[in-house]
Amino acid sequence: MMDFSFSTVGKIVFGLGRIRDIGAEVSALGSRVLLVTGRGFLRRTGRLVEIEESMRSRGAIVTVFEQVPPEPYLGIVESGIAECRGHGCDVIVAVGGGSAVDVGKTIAALVGASGDVREYLHGREIERKGLPFVAVPTTSGSGAEVTPNAVLIDQERGVKSSIRSVYMLADVAIIDPELTLSLPPDVTAYSGMDALSQAMEALVSQGATPLTDALASDAAARLIGSLVSAYEDGDNLESRTEVALGSLMGGIAFANARLGLVHGLAHPLGVITGLPHGLICGLLLPIVVRFNAEVSGEKYAQLARKTGVVGSETSTDEAVGALVDVLDRMNAEMKINDRRSEIRIERRTWPAVVSQTLASGSTKSNPRSVTAEDVERLLARL
Repeated sequence: MMDFSFSTVGKIVFGLGRIRDIGAEVSALGSRVLLVTGRGFLRRTGRLVEIEESMRSRGAIVTVFEQVPPEPYLGIVESGIAECRGHGCDVIVAVGGGSAVDVGKTIAALVGASGDVREYLHGREIERKGLPFVAVPTTSGSGAEVTPNAVLIDQERGVKSSIRSVYMLADVAIIDPELTLSLPPDVTAYSGMDALSQAMEALVSQGATPLTDALASDAAARLIGSLVSAYEDGDNLESRTEVALGSLMGGIAFANARLGLVHGLAHPLGVITGLPHGLICGLLLPIVVRFNAEVSGEKYAQLARKTGVVGSETSTDEAVGALVDVLDRMNAEMKINDRRSEIRIERRTWPAVVSQTLASGSTKSNPRSVTAEDVERLLARL
């Protein structure tokens, strides 16, 4: 008997130029907006002013919280909550990469909560729905606009972890591929490999279902087919649209199926090295696919056949090998492999990485069981 549940955001708005709908979408939810974004990038592109004007044209009072760093920590969320309360905001809009969206959704969920942010990061459940939340990604990678969780760093404990609740799902997600046109090539590569990792992990996760399989497989195929071209020609709207759609679909898939060992390892490695999350995911993905092939080989082989990497009659082992070669080639073409030496960490830090990896919910969803010795062997291969 098949038995599963599935949930996603209240509304998805996708397409070129759809950012112009933000004023209308937000006005249906509230009138005093806290606009959460990163430190200056959106303003430098001129998009921030356009977005503010769209909301103000519908009567909104907008307060801009322009402080989110690339790796968000608890203090930033606490500052945002104070800003939201101080201005009496009744709707949160987050525009930016995964960090900005994660901070925005956490502010929306916890601004009216009785506990502090640290309690929820370390296991307390969110009790009720918070303020309305609108998510607008400017990268194609994290899938944060359609996920019920936020990844934050507790600097006091040196731990990167997630707050997870159905109450963190956005009321509206607006995905406009035009917003990704200004991304530099390295950000396109790193965020894209994060998206591809998410799709491929959702495909083989222990929580996978036929519904998430359909989304994850299609997402991975789109990303494999279009990411390198988006990297090489950032103005290619067709490639940008395919990558944005792949990121969206993969995000919906892993929000329901969960992830795997790539992300279980990437979080502690990110805290130690300070490297971009997507860069780490890109370097780990081929290694973890090889590791998981023992139990998930046929699903990987089906993906290889679907994308035309191999023919329909190719054996499972050969198809998996060809898929790994494609991933390695993508990393090489996007210069991700050039930074491989930066991910290597001193052996004295291995026990902490192993411990955090094994404790991760992502690792627990991995299709193949993972031991401490397995993690050490993977670290040795980096």
